[in-house]
Amino acid sequence: MSKLALVLAAAASFTASPAVAAEDPGADAAKPAPSSEHAVAKDWCREHAVPESRCTKCNPRLVAKFVAAGDYCREHGYPKSACPLCHPELVEAAGEEAPVFPEPGTRVRLASAQTARDAGVQTRTVEARRVARILEVVGQLDFDQNRLAQLSARGDALVVDVKVDVGDDVKELQPLVVLTSATVGQEQARLTAAGARLEAARSALAREEELVRSGLSPRKSAEEARRELAAAQAERDTARASLGAAGAAAGAGGGRYALRAPFAGTVVARDAVAGKTAAAGQVLVQVADLRKMWAQLEIPEADAGLVRPGQPVRIVLEGAPGQPREARVARVSASVDPASRTVRARVELPSPDRSLKAGTFVRAEIRISSEHDALLVPRDAVQRAESRTLVFVKRGEALFEPVPVRVGEVQGDEIEILSGLAPGAEVVTTGAFLMKTEIVKESIGAGCCDLEEKK
Repeated sequence: MSKLALVLAAAASFTASPAVAAEDPGADAAKPAPSSEHAVAKDWCREHAVPESRCTKCNPRLVAKFVAAGDYCREHGYPKSACPLCHPELVEAAGEEAPVFPEPGTRVRLASAQTARDAGVQTRTVEARRVARILEVVGQLDFDQNRLAQLSARGDALVVDVKVDVGDDVKELQPLVVLTSATVGQEQARLTAAGARLEAARSALAREEELVRSGLSPRKSAEEARRELAAAQAERDTARASLGAAGAAAGAGGGRYALRAPFAGTVVARDAVAGKTAAAGQVLVQVADLRKMWAQLEIPEADAGLVRPGQPVRIVLEGAPGQPREARVARVSASVDPASRTVRARVELPSPDRSLKAGTFVRAEIRISSEHDALLVPRDAVQRAESRTLVFVKRGEALFEPVPVRVGEVQGDEIEILSGLAPGAEVVTTGAFLMKTEIVKESIGAGCCDLEEKK
């Protein structure tokens, strides 16, 4: 590949605009002398705006000394304590101006347009487009946790019968699994005893009230009978509620009871096997309402503050055909997962045909800003050098100019340009890094091209 030729035109009348830095062939390349108000330091390097005795650009051998002393700015290549880019106040105190990078009038000139093509240099015209800042995250589908029931045995029990299987649609209160349990048997016996006690208390109260009316018994006896009736009713109600919580019918016996569906839905998991003993709390069957699913998105900790409920989301289901689904952020977690350092955000997706599957991997694009006009360039077009952000603009068939720009947010494979370019500018994409090495003296590739100044 042919060498790049760098043309330096230090034009005194350089004028910067958002898209053009014009060459002035008649401009004087020499820097004007300082005014009488600021006497130039005797030991001063005007080219690099540092004391000559500390100029590592003119005297590269000094670098090792400053590195050993811990006084070296690796970003800019100057002593840290005298770096004109980190400490512009030192340059101002000396009555000088900080070095400008790239120097006004700097151009990268290739031998010919054919050379540019042979080198693989590619360009793209900058256009204004309507965009919004997008945050790309991943996640997976999950059941609607507000419509998911995990049914378990109330205590140690024996599975007698399993009436459903995975995929079956069930109705509200439909029996799903029949069990028998000694604990439930005890509760059933307790209910029977409580019922008998209640009947006895009612009879006793009726008898005492009759004796009180006849004057054969004091009123205190009737009050004690009422208290006994109230206690018997409470015991009966407690036993009945306990059996109801277990799914056992009040009139059943032998510790037999059933797990029933709390709402209409679909059986999504089953761990019940007839004849198998189930431990207390063991989930035997799960029922879910599949008409709505949750997309659980993992938001990186650094971006969590940008995500809020109500923001539009575009969901793409991995491996699932069909168009992306549009939705909105429903909830954002208030805590960071200590293992993944992410914050979970929930998106609710309607699924009237119940086609969405829990566990499906999803990709999501969260719109975290409103739409606006923006100039976008490929990431490869933007280069960083000497603390400046640059793009290379095509000025001729084989002529390119480094232009400082101010960048905004990353939009996928593109970066928003806030200032420095105008629509219609043609920027280098492939080959921009190679051009950057030619304008940075200390970079790889420096010295392989001819340096010229415009006459």
